[in-house]
Amino acid sequence: MTVSDSTAFYQHALQQCLLIQTDLMQSHTLANGERVWVRKAGARNSAWRYHLLKLAQQISGIHMLQPVPNLGGIPSLQTEAARLHALSIAGVQVPIILAQQPNALMISHIGEHNLEKEWKQHQYQPEILLQRWQLGLNAIEDVHKRKQYLSETFARNMIYVNQNSIGFIDFEDDPLSVMPLPACHARDWLCYLHSGARLMQDYSVASQAKALWDNMMHNQPPEVYTIVANSLRKIRWMRYLTARFYGKDTLKLAAMANYA
Repeated sequence: MTVSDSTAFYQHALQQCLLIQTDLMQSHTLANGERVWVRKAGARNSAWRYHLLKLAQQISGIHMLQPVPNLGGIPSLQTEAARLHALSIAGVQVPIILAQQPNALMISHIGEHNLEKEWKQHQYQPEILLQRWQLGLNAIEDVHKRKQYLSETFARNMIYVNQNSIGFIDFEDDPLSVMPLPACHARDWLCYLHSGARLMQDYSVASQAKALWDNMMHNQPPEVYTIVANSLRKIRWMRYLTARFYGKDTLKLAAMANYA
């Protein structure tokens, strides 16, 4: 199939998918057996998308966890397409844009499950679990070394490809539009820690995970390390909040506080 034929195939497939799609983001299997994802532009962003970061920022006072403004709809699709293009050119493993139009985007499928599910799958295998924790750290560092940045770098937005590779998804907002690059990098680290610290604690590998984290942080540029360290210092007092009645959002921050 020529490039021209391939482009026509995916563009036609996008039109067909949109005829039957009921959700804003939905998986489809094409006539050639390929699995793809189609994102449609919504009228505006749903409030739930930012609930986690907003609540974390309000409880902790960590400015870096403040959600990035996002108008949703067509502008968010344009942002995602631009970010996917930039990251792909830089050599970061992200979905390939197969077809697009103003109100929809078709992208490739890059993996069966995310890193959070991978952690849960190996919660009783500490050696493998810690390798997967390190894999996430390495993947983020690799992105930063390529002078790039991510978005909401939670483990659920990191796709486990294999034991040596992580892919990234979900780029509807652009942190660099509101903060300098070192802050974008610090935000990536803090989002990752927010999604993983509590799980590492629950799976009884918190001390080992922290050692791997500390080693990674000590190798970061001073400006990034300082932002991360100052942010975590703000919530250090929360490490004593361990009772379940505080709720999962507070307990996630309490687990993060142990990394200060």
